[in-house]
Amino acid sequence: MTDKKIVLITPTGARPKQIETCAALMKKQTYAGPVIWIIVDDCDPATAVFIDGSFRDGWDIWKIYPNPSWRPGQNTQGRNLKCAIDCLQQHFVRDEIGGIFFIEDDDYYSDTYLERMVPMLDGFDVIGETHTIYYNIAIRKWIMNHNAEWSSLFQTAMTFNAIPAFERLYGEKFIDYMLFKQPDVRVNLFRAGNISIGIKGQPGRSGIGAGHGWIRTMVDDPKLDQLRKFIGDDVKFYM
Repeated sequence: MTDKKIVLITPTGARPKQIETCAALMKKQTYAGPVIWIIVDDCDPATAVFIDGSFRDGWDIWKIYPNPSWRPGQNTQGRNLKCAIDCLQQHFVRDEIGGIFFIEDDDYYSDTYLERMVPMLDGFDVIGETHTIYYNIAIRKWIMNHNAEWSSLFQTAMTFNAIPAFERLYGEKFIDYMLFKQPDVRVNLFRAGNISIGIKGQPGRSGIGAGHGWIRTMVDDPKLDQLRKFIGDDVKFYM
């Protein structure tokens, strides 16, 4: 797959701190192959303008600014993902693309995330890491989700083969859960040692799904000791 490009899809907007951290984490990725990064920034003013063609050698940056812009209370995830997938299909062909990765702006990715995930796609249509760790920065608590049969979108990747199944799900609230239930995709689910972690409770536009609020079984981590065990020195991004 090294001769093919991989695509990263990042919906963002109204979360300047998160997209700055996301860019820093992507700049540290050890994956050496060519990358297309499609960023869908749906807020006015846009917050991803600082990511441009000089971001990284071998990285091709594409920006999409949907209209109308997001307004508080709206869930524009499906629309923004459609914008990215439509752009991908309009400008690239199946044989060019080795994998499509959903890189969410507010979550943590280890330096080797892409490098370790790409080989997992071999022979499969949809892949993902299970037993997701969610860490809420605002309340300094964390929890492990026992999702053994699906993966959170931020730690999911797919091939061109899965696009028709994915396109059926734009209207779903939990697109990730439903994607792994589609009968016409070959799925590879695995535990990879928390090479990505769901980071919740950051400032700005709130997200959907588990971990954004208080959960009774969350574990306290007042000094960020557990987060430091998970991500090492990268804890600095969340202090």
